[in-house]
Amino acid sequence: MSKIISLTIKFLNTINKFIWKIIVFLAKFIKVDDINHLDAKPKNVRYRQFNVDDRPFIEPFVEHEHLDYKQLIIDNNIKPINRRLSCSSNVCCPFCNAPSDYLYFNTKKPYDFHCKVCSHSFTTRPRPSKDIILRCPHCHCQLELHHHRTDFDVYRCKNDNCPFYLNNKKSLYAHDLSLYQKHPEKMKLRYIYRHFNIDIPSLSKDYRNFIQSPIDISKAYSSQYVIGLCLTYHVNYGLSYRQTASLIKDVHEIFISYKTVENYCKAVSSIVHPLLEFFPYDLSDTIAADETYIKVAGKTAYIFFYFDAIKKIVTSYRAFDKRDSLSSIKAAYSTLIKFDSLPNSLKVISDGNPIYNVAVHYWAQHGLPFTLYQVIGLSNIDSVSKKYRSQKQIIERFNRTLKYYYRPKNGFSSLDNANSYLVLFATFNNFLRPHYSLDYNVPVVINEVAKAPNMPSKWLELIKLGYDYINIYN
Repeated sequence: MSKIISLTIKFLNTINKFIWKIIVFLAKFIKVDDINHLDAKPKNVRYRQFNVDDRPFIEPFVEHEHLDYKQLIIDNNIKPINRRLSCSSNVCCPFCNAPSDYLYFNTKKPYDFHCKVCSHSFTTRPRPSKDIILRCPHCHCQLELHHHRTDFDVYRCKNDNCPFYLNNKKSLYAHDLSLYQKHPEKMKLRYIYRHFNIDIPSLSKDYRNFIQSPIDISKAYSSQYVIGLCLTYHVNYGLSYRQTASLIKDVHEIFISYKTVENYCKAVSSIVHPLLEFFPYDLSDTIAADETYIKVAGKTAYIFFYFDAIKKIVTSYRAFDKRDSLSSIKAAYSTLIKFDSLPNSLKVISDGNPIYNVAVHYWAQHGLPFTLYQVIGLSNIDSVSKKYRSQKQIIERFNRTLKYYYRPKNGFSSLDNANSYLVLFATFNNFLRPHYSLDYNVPVVINEVAKAPNMPSKWLELIKLGYDYINIYN
């Protein structure tokens, strides 16, 4: 048996030497650059339809000088089109005003027309604005409206000779190419641009008013200190409403229902929300972003967290029923508005979710640019992941902290209840919770809160400050 093993090892060593001789021989005829280039060739990237492309070229729309179609008809002896299918009588040529009797139209693309009189082609698809034209940054062809969504319109480059389209098509493997030929809608190869229909005033209104109070806390039957106890047990120690009510009864001999505890907490969240949003934070230029999920009425909802990785300050914390582009844009707005002026070095570190790229494009269009660094996967396969993974791990650790406090609640009955709790949790994190990395100091020190003798009194000081900020910003 040992002789057979020794012969096998000797045979494998011989083959190994022979392979290395072949490699050395081929290396004389193959350049190193060509070998490295092989790694940059087609990559089997899944979910191509989720990629976010560069911004298009935007140029002003120039009205063309109208030609006289009647004179052109007489000079060239042009006759109306003899068609089988009717054409809309409302359409006329934008270059010479020729009526629909002289317009060819595409049956597969009913918005595309060609004028028989002046030989111009045009489309009746709407533009994002009457004053601008969007063009592909790769081939400079005009973008056409592909489909409409609630919050944005999707424009696509239809040029079959566009370098962007040709390169993406060339990078497909045989299996993907056959799939694309059968189902082209399943892969995103052409240049796509999303033109958003979201205006800043609507975002600002939603940003201020998404928290509502069920009661007027100034008319509460319980004392202010009892309200502070409810907040301390419910938020600081992660107890549910029922556990909080039971603890106050058993320890403090104060009889209070769990529904009253819930109403107190919701009312306080609407009071401290202006303080949480409009406090003059001293933020750094390194923000970590991530989304995590919770249960709302038995269904999955998503929380978008933006977190100062250095100062440990939560800047965005809102829950949404969908993990889409609009949610990402609103979450980024909650962070960007907290800066008096955006630092040139502002960077946001997130995972590979492309909705963060959409938020970058949207806010760059509105004069609030920032740089996004995306950490992909669990291993450092690129330089960005290697450099910024530590910041990404910080936000992941914060997500686990939330889950620790959230677990006893077994989900929320509504999205409003979830957002009310998240306001309180973010307030607790920013103003009351000591952090190990900050030498057990709170991220934001307020003198009035720091001087309070105990935690219920600290919550009452935050409520007073919340009233002050309500009066200032309403």
